[in-house]
Amino acid sequence: MLRLVAAASSEPVTLVQAKQHLREISTARDELIALWITAAREEVELQTGYALADATWEWTPVGERTAPLPVWPGTVTSAAGTVPIVFQATPGPVPAALRAAILLRLDDLSAHSSAGSTEPLSENPAMQSLMWPFRRVLP
Repeated sequence: MLRLVAAASSEPVTLVQAKQHLREISTARDELIALWITAAREEVELQTGYALADATWEWTPVGERTAPLPVWPGTVTSAAGTVPIVFQATPGPVPAALRAAILLRLDDLSAHSSAGSTEPLSENPAMQSLMWPFRRVLP
């Protein structure tokens, strides 16, 4: 089981970049857009298996097998043989394709932001195409 211990302190897409992409001038929705940035990053991380922002995780392996860390890149900070394993995800520069995928999800979230929106948030083919080369397949 994977559990977030300390959330990311910065995002790979800034509020300014997101607002430019969304063509948002007002500051009225800044808090909401910041929330969307985090949600979109978390979705990209979940679908690719790559950490896109610094965070601390706790992973409790299930069963008796050796497995890679569920989020990469990361460094184990627990003592050997200790369960659960605590590790720090420390990504380098985020690829442009993954930042673009985050921005595309922001478009979707903005389009479905009203309470009266009746269409469900659906899979974005362009976003999926941008993430595809980065997907990790765990054994």
